[in-house]
Amino acid sequence: MRGKLTAALALLAAFSIGGCGGNRMADLYDNEKEISSDSNSFNLDEVQQNIEEDKWTASVERLEGMDTVWSWEAQETTEVEFSYEITLYSGKLKVVLIDPEGALTTLAECDSPGELNAQESISLEKGESRIKLVAGEDTRFDIQLGMTEGSFTELGF
Repeated sequence: MRGKLTAALALLAAFSIGGCGGNRMADLYDNEKEISSDSNSFNLDEVQQNIEEDKWTASVERLEGMDTVWSWEAQETTEVEFSYEITLYSGKLKVVLIDPEGALTTLAECDSPGELNAQESISLEKGESRIKLVAGEDTRFDIQLGMTEGSFTELGF
């Protein structure tokens, strides 16, 4: 009887330590291998968004995880203009560029509520480049991204 009780307690401890806790989507925030992959994995609640030519805007009630919002297949190394305006209300958010080799460059990062904006020239290597949004737990924000090349896609699709 004592052996069964010990085994049951050990099993219960194993489940409580490693099994059911945590938020997988929010845990992706610092996982460069997952972020640079071709896959997207996210929880998304209530988003309003618009794509007009070279600009994408969105108002997001809650995002956790990562999703690709822009891509482009460059025929040669090219300089492009990139701009962003972000208002973060909760959580943490970063905008990352993934080059054709899978290397990440953080273009913008907000880890506390506030506003962030900038415009810069960036060099894109020959091949496919992508931009992903990566969000921590319960991230709420408004965002506008601009890029002179490539195409934006809707968040969550």
